[in-house]
Amino acid sequence: MFEDTGNPVRLYPIPFRLLAGAGQFSKYQWIEASVSPSPTDAGPESYHIDSNSLILGDPVPTTQDEWALRGSFLFKDPAWQFGSVEELAEAERAQRTSLGIVFPKEITGVEVVARSAADQIEFEDKIRRINEEIEIAKRQGNLFEEPVPAEMRNLEFLSHRIRISWLCNGRQCSGHKMQVLDWEVAELHRREGDKQALDKVRAICDLSKYATRFFLGNILAHPTSFSIVGIWYPKQDPSLLFR
Repeated sequence: MFEDTGNPVRLYPIPFRLLAGAGQFSKYQWIEASVSPSPTDAGPESYHIDSNSLILGDPVPTTQDEWALRGSFLFKDPAWQFGSVEELAEAERAQRTSLGIVFPKEITGVEVVARSAADQIEFEDKIRRINEEIEIAKRQGNLFEEPVPAEMRNLEFLSHRIRISWLCNGRQCSGHKMQVLDWEVAELHRREGDKQALDKVRAICDLSKYATRFFLGNILAHPTSFSIVGIWYPKQDPSLLFR
């Protein structure tokens, strides 16, 4: 997001070398970069990044008051905070909003679900394109910098995902079922398996213990369908400003 306004942004493309390896950045860390509105995505949050201009800044760690420092930035702009999924969907229809924060009223289930054959085909196609890019770089003599870390090239398809069933605060909400696309959850799932990932997500979805909020996002191909792209889960504490 932009530090001065708290407006959320979606940056593309992020080089794979920055998602793994020595040059990676963390989930809560400032960066500086030259950006411009996306030429292919009309969503107001979508920006194209000049990856060569990217400079890693300071991380924003948890603090003694449980994530309040992070919250002071994340919740600075009320325009991307929505009372319900339906309000977010209306904003998407009106102005192509693609990101929003929604507070769950009730968690009704957390489960592991199998991904579709179409998901696997799409994943394998992406890995194929990555390896083709590497071969092109080799033929062009660009061998001094690994364009894609080995751990990204050799990822296996994650055949299952965590799905959360929940109610938002919409007056006529009948419930939502959304897959969790959060990177940290996916990596935990990949490293340690279904049970560990399921236990972690179930724990942070306990609304009696955590002030959980969902970061919801869509994709260009399916703008009306939102998934959980991140989870905010400081512990419940009445003294906190950001809950």
